Amino acid sequence: MKKIILITFIIFSVTNLFAQKKKGGSSNGASISIGVMGMAKNTWLFNNNVLDAKNSEQEMEASFGSSFGINASVYFTQNVGIGLDVLYATHNQKFNGVTDDVYKTPYKSKFHISSLDIPLYLRLSTNGGAFFELGSYFSVITASKYSSDVTSIYNVPANPFYIPPSYDAKINTTAFNIAPLFGFGIDINLTDFLILTPALRFSYGLTDLQGVDGRGTPIENYSTPEKTHSLSGGLSLGVVYRIDL
Repeated sequence: MKKIILITFIIFSVTNLFAQKKKGGSSNGASISIGVMGMAKNTWLFNNNVLDAKNSEQEMEASFGSSFGINASVYFTQNVGIGLDVLYATHNQKFNGVTDDVYKTPYKSKFHISSLDIPLYLRLSTNGGAFFELGSYFSVITASKYSSDVTSIYNVPANPFYIPPSYDAKINTTAFNIAPLFGFGIDINLTDFLILTPALRFSYGLTDLQGVDGRGTPIENYSTPEKTHSLSGGLSLGVVYRIDL
């Protein structure tokens, strides 16, 4: 009987302490959050060799990519913290035009990049839950591929303007990318510890990704190669579990 009373007292004490902590939170607002997130984004690859080409040759189209993975953040106070994500990401650029000025075969093509993104950023929050992020993406390019829908009988290897329907362009693409990022969003409390985090994120790559143009020509083959920079922006959505310290 004494053991039952002792166990009951211990359980009651721990439960009461936990309830007070959940209600009042930590004294300085410090916490750790970990969860999952995904992102749908508009993606571009800007290169002056492509932009200076005639529209009939190659014209850039609006393209889309995605990211998903895990994220974690540490808040030193209620309003200041740092975040780190590990994401599998895709970045695409679509084109349309004609294969050349002789055969003028219309085509649509896409340059597809896959990467492992590791964003590291400062996170500043208001007491109302709104937050601002400022940091940088560190990306490792894991794959890149060019593909085209050209099926014309004139598009054969003997044609000097031949466009391969698809090929691995990893050798033509830089191995990594560094892109400053900024974003803003809001933390929505689903429970005392479970939080929904919708946000808008934007980034611009500083690294020259090289790659290929809409016709499948490696940028490095141009007489005066220009740099290729990534640009992306979109909506991210995460669910995290917060532990007060």
